[in-house]
Amino acid sequence: MAQQPQITADDVLRAFAMDFEPGAGVLQRYLARYPEHSMALTDLSMELTREFDEDVPPSAADFELVAAGMARLREDVVTLQALQAAPAKVFADAIRLLSLPMQVGLAFRERRIEVATLPQRVLAKMAEALQTSTETLVSYLGLPPETPLARARKSTVKPATPEKVSFERVLKDAGVDEQSISNLLREE
Repeated sequence: MAQQPQITADDVLRAFAMDFEPGAGVLQRYLARYPEHSMALTDLSMELTREFDEDVPPSAADFELVAAGMARLREDVVTLQALQAAPAKVFADAIRLLSLPMQVGLAFRERRIEVATLPQRVLAKMAEALQTSTETLVSYLGLPPETPLARARKSTVKPATPEKVSFERVLKDAGVDEQSISNLLREE
């Protein structure tokens, strides 16, 4: 099975904006091809079809809409540095929202998962649970794997340098059943 290159939400939205023609079925085509970006595509479509008069000043409702969007941006954006400094509990809480074992959350925190093996849908859900962008999560997971110092100190043997493994391997090691693994790995 050939791996498709990862396409970011920004790339999808840029391509959509370039192809967009009202009533031409472009939105339906993009929604079918990129269901994980459906909300952003719908919002962009509404923005592209919105008519406004540039001579009329913005209304109070427009200002409230902008203020709400800015507040959402301020509170939802976790940076790469914040992810690196985040305690294991943050990842455990995020993975709990996805109904997966804590070992999977720790594999995310320790960056032991090969990014190329993660389905886009899982990446998007994990990024949302961590309150960050998919791109930031991919950048974080692209960093070298790490072994927590506390675990290394408690070990009776010299800890080996961790290696990145496939998402499927992490799920199997965490005891996730085959049907659930198949459902998680299936791109829709």
